[in-house]
Amino acid sequence: MNVSDERINTWAKALSETEDNRCENAKSMVVEAMRERFGNSITIIHQGSHRNRTNIRTDSDVDIAVVYDDIYYSDLRNLPNEHHAGHWAGVSTPVYTFAQFKNDVHQALNDKFGLGYATRKNKCIRVAGNTYRVNADVVPAFQSKRYNSPNLVSEVGIGILTDGGTVIHSYPEQHYASGVAKNDETSQAYKAIVRVLKNTRREMEDKGLLAKDSMSSFLIESLVWNAPEHRFLNSTYREDARDVLSHIWTDMRDASAHPNYKEVSQLEWLLRGTNHTPTKAEVFTKAAWNYLAP
Repeated sequence: MNVSDERINTWAKALSETEDNRCENAKSMVVEAMRERFGNSITIIHQGSHRNRTNIRTDSDVDIAVVYDDIYYSDLRNLPNEHHAGHWAGVSTPVYTFAQFKNDVHQALNDKFGLGYATRKNKCIRVAGNTYRVNADVVPAFQSKRYNSPNLVSEVGIGILTDGGTVIHSYPEQHYASGVAKNDETSQAYKAIVRVLKNTRREMEDKGLLAKDSMSSFLIESLVWNAPEHRFLNSTYREDARDVLSHIWTDMRDASAHPNYKEVSQLEWLLRGTNHTPTKAEVFTKAAWNYLAP
């Protein structure tokens, strides 16, 4: 046995109060900085594993989207091509650019935390933590509006322009609501199993049993979300985790099953046209299933 039942039960628990307080400290300081600079022209969305309560001690950073409300990116992936030209004909170029907004967010963080603490990244601005607070990823964003027909907005999320010039559409509020529903449907086991598997990944990486950074936390959380509710009804977390892993492993080997896996938001395909692959998931689930053997 690589891992005792007692240890698995510890892994399944949410962060300690002390660690959670450090997350809240980081979040409150970022919110203060953004309100001081932008007032009510922004919406602040607490997103990521801390808000979703799937974080573990080694990935307890906070992720905060700062959304400028007056400008949006259009998500036309579900809109038939023949309607695209008509849509763009009615869209004007904003005077306030995304680059300016990201620069202003960065400056506001420098003013709040001091020079050297806030570092610009491709998609976010990373604020370094200390003994009082954890690291914070502050994500400047415009709104994202998904169109399924020319004049109908079906979903509202956030649009992020990377420094490389790519627009990423994300739906954190839908992700959060879907995760809460799954957790309720599984008698609070869903998020516990996500935490168990994140800890399993970390320990396997530390022991050289899994390639570093081969499995993102987002991918683990999404894979587990796709497991049916009856896989979470065992008497122990070990049994739940291995039952979920077995189900995912089987699906990853079935070309008719894995294309239907969705992200937790239920708005994006998990394994279609992304860097997430069935092979990557298959390798992880087999290794984790063996590692958690009784």
